[in-house]
Amino acid sequence: MGKVIRFFNYDAALAYYEDKIDSMRQGSVGRHDGVRIIAKPVLILSIVKGIHDGLFKRNRFDYEEVNSIYETLFRKYFFQGRQSNLTPLCYPFYYLRTDGFWHLSWKEHGESATNAPSRAWIGRNVEYAYLDEELWLLLNNDEYSNRLKDY
Repeated sequence: MGKVIRFFNYDAALAYYEDKIDSMRQGSVGRHDGVRIIAKPVLILSIVKGIHDGLFKRNRFDYEEVNSIYETLFRKYFFQGRQSNLTPLCYPFYYLRTDGFWHLSWKEHGESATNAPSRAWIGRNVEYAYLDEELWLLLNNDEYSNRLKDY
């Protein structure tokens, strides 16, 4: 952690990813109450925590490693986020890819689409997940990682 790339525009990258997070697709907890499911933001916070704790040293995220952090953080924010149940990691792990900065590395001969992702389906079809390289650089800088986390 603490890596600084001198010729990288951290402020522009931060603004870009804040905008991407703002426009992230999130399901609703109930039909009419306007409360959003916190699974995708918690997944992002899990990656930030894993980088900060030294668990993720490369831009490569294994489902099981992420899951241990994700479940702890989801429980932490469960009541504050007014959630009705704990969303399994398989959903944000699969669906965050539609937001343009989270990517999945597919296993050879694996399926790349499903209507019902599960832990087992991900295990059969996904090698690992990874972020845009610019977001990875941003999250490896202490100041900007904290700013994005606070955002």
